[in-house]
Amino acid sequence: MTRNNSKHVIYSTIFGIMLLSTVSVNESVQAFAQTMQDNDFTVRNAEQINKDPVAKSILEKIELMKKQMAEIKDEKKKQQEHQKFIDQQRAVAKQELNKELDRMNDKYKDHTPKASFTSFVSSKPADTQLVYWDMFNFQQQKVSEARKAMKSVLDNGGSLQEAREAYHNAGAVKRVQLIDITKDLNIKHGLADNTVQSTFDKYGKLPRYD
Repeated sequence: MTRNNSKHVIYSTIFGIMLLSTVSVNESVQAFAQTMQDNDFTVRNAEQINKDPVAKSILEKIELMKKQMAEIKDEKKKQQEHQKFIDQQRAVAKQELNKELDRMNDKYKDHTPKASFTSFVSSKPADTQLVYWDMFNFQQQKVSEARKAMKSVLDNGGSLQEAREAYHNAGAVKRVQLIDITKDLNIKHGLADNTVQSTFDKYGKLPRYD
């Protein structure tokens, strides 16, 4: 290797090291590898390089960088394998949970709110059963609204106490509202006359004429 070629190689290598100090590890190694490839870099005289402190230092840095890159790749591979293991465990846990929920639903299917209410309504006169079912559906709707309100608070960073308050506020039914609902359902299903019902005040009482 001639002196000019040696200088060319050293300058190219120094340029590679400069890249190492200015970009990320992965990018720097790629750039440095490309620099060596472009300049057809080959170490031909190990003894000459060992006598040159600058060249020797550069080669030591190259070896160190290669070692660091190998460690990074190994660590990345371990992280990917660990994440894959976690994802697999989550999938298994989800499957087991779904199976358990299916078993519980089957075991307690006769004790759900709807099943219990069906048993209750079946004991009532046939002409009033639709009123009860409309009231049940209203109650289920309020529960759904309450759950949505609680979830919204939690999703937006609210506290558990704030979520509970939102649940109760959304699910609450005032006495006056309940009276109106009952009146409307009785009229809807032909159990009451609209003219008669309109004589009751908002508290469900007939007006007094003292």
